[in-house]
Amino acid sequence: MDQQTRLAPQMKYYEEFASGEMRWLPYLMFFSRAGYRSPVLTTDSGGFRPTEAGGERYSLLQDRPDGEVSVMLGASPAFGWGATGDAATITSLLAAVPGQPKWLNLAASAFNSTQELLVFLLHRHQLPRIRDIVVLAGLNNLVVAGLPDAASDYGQFFFSGEFFTQLGNPDLNKYYRQPKWAVGRLAKRFAGGAPEPDRTLAPLARSELAADIQARDLDRLLELAAPTGARVHFMLQPTATWTGKTLSAEEEELIAEVNVERGALWTMFTPILSDAVHHDYRDRLAAACATRGISFHDASALLGGDEWLFIDQAHITDEGNRRLAAAIRATTAAGGDS
Repeated sequence: MDQQTRLAPQMKYYEEFASGEMRWLPYLMFFSRAGYRSPVLTTDSGGFRPTEAGGERYSLLQDRPDGEVSVMLGASPAFGWGATGDAATITSLLAAVPGQPKWLNLAASAFNSTQELLVFLLHRHQLPRIRDIVVLAGLNNLVVAGLPDAASDYGQFFFSGEFFTQLGNPDLNKYYRQPKWAVGRLAKRFAGGAPEPDRTLAPLARSELAADIQARDLDRLLELAAPTGARVHFMLQPTATWTGKTLSAEEEELIAEVNVERGALWTMFTPILSDAVHHDYRDRLAAACATRGISFHDASALLGGDEWLFIDQAHITDEGNRRLAAAIRATTAAGGDS
């Protein structure tokens, strides 16, 4: 990853963070490494990333603030994957503006919408009064909807291959040429030999399934938030392709490099990067939010131009974080109108 080392040296700490022992947990399946320390990225005793703003550092389990707070839920962009420091995450940028409430980051990389909902449910009793809940998510639902049997049982999730291996299943790589993290319920059906017939969905069917699951989980989140009076907002995660932007020289080099060196991972994204899938998924989610009184933003629409905003296809730079934080700040200040 020579280009990444040259252009985004902070990513070595994210690589180290992700390469540690998988932290399996009840209900959530997995969560971020706890008590991690580096010059770029830290987590508290529960794996939550601190907010750093106005000379303060705090998180859900570390110097948790008193009084009203706002909460960020979601996956890796909400967590701040790729930010040059804790102070450059979206929650920190939001909290740095005078008059804003404290912001708590409850996001985790690789979460789907059900896991995002569950982390809020499991920690609701630790949260003070809540003003706004922002969900920056959606992309992972679309990715895992392309895994085998995604519509069965409780749906698919990242690292499911390791999960089923931990339960005593054989080495999946012997039977199925797909990254172990990408294999889910199909693992239970292998006793050796060839895989069963293809049970994956076409891209637009993935969009429908992913949007239905996201809408269901937003319904549950609204029910949990209702007693607090908190307002719920949704922002669809961006991809570089969905923006239609002119890629900067840095983006071209970084995306090309990761496509070659991490091809097994990023090929999972390829079928959903078309305009047809983006527009279908965006419109489904926007309609679901509208019927529920949830403000909606498509983050890809906020990240156009030719500036360097992406570190890879789905993770953004500090400037990208600043743009999304500005949009969230305007929405929450306006009382939730998109």
